[in-house]
Amino acid sequence: MVDSTIIERYGNLLKAEQLVTMNDKILPNTFVLEAPEPFPGYFGYYGEIPQESKPLYIYLVIDHLYTLEEVTRARINILKYFPSYFHADAGTVTIFNKSHDIIRVRHLDNYDMIKGLQTAFMDEGVVFKKKPSKNIHSTAIIRLKKFFKLSEVEPGLYLDEVEKDHGYMSLPRYVKWSEFEELTRRVKNNWSGSMFDSALGHFHNNFEIEDMIRIYNPEINIDLLHKVQKTYLEQIK
Repeated sequence: MVDSTIIERYGNLLKAEQLVTMNDKILPNTFVLEAPEPFPGYFGYYGEIPQESKPLYIYLVIDHLYTLEEVTRARINILKYFPSYFHADAGTVTIFNKSHDIIRVRHLDNYDMIKGLQTAFMDEGVVFKKKPSKNIHSTAIIRLKKFFKLSEVEPGLYLDEVEKDHGYMSLPRYVKWSEFEELTRRVKNNWSGSMFDSALGHFHNNFEIEDMIRIYNPEINIDLLHKVQKTYLEQIK
């Protein structure tokens, strides 16, 4: 058994996902996006066993960027009466060089709850954007502002206490998105282990910034994190 320390951090996460416009199960004339394949780098996400039909990552497009404090306070108020647990983060999605402010929602029990959740956010003062005339089915760059609850299993290696299939590894320096994409391409060309999806981000820690990479794998563990970190570090110049 590995000794670990539970910590909480505030930070950002940057990732690329395919997003599609939702046309059903939402309030009329509102703009909602869904990630049908939330971990594009992990091709076995759905596997051979059909998954339960439930929303995985829903992006409610809003009229302006609400702060994480505003989103968190709204979520706390809604959870007092809403029939399902859910998690919400503030962020933006960029599609076709156009940015949209969003609230990213995860862990809803079923699609029929989306309308009720939208109504609840409206009661908290959130204003939604109207649906554009053309449907979207494209890769988006997603930036999230969020809190992390982590188990530090070793210095610079973390397991997520909320999302049990997520792990994080520190980077020795800041990496821009374009460099991260190239690094990830080279890492996967030199990788023979279990598949994984990765995203770029950082934590705020002790008045400084700790750059990191998020790793997704349903069987995430310290050994996998070690191997992925070693391969990334070999590619960083």
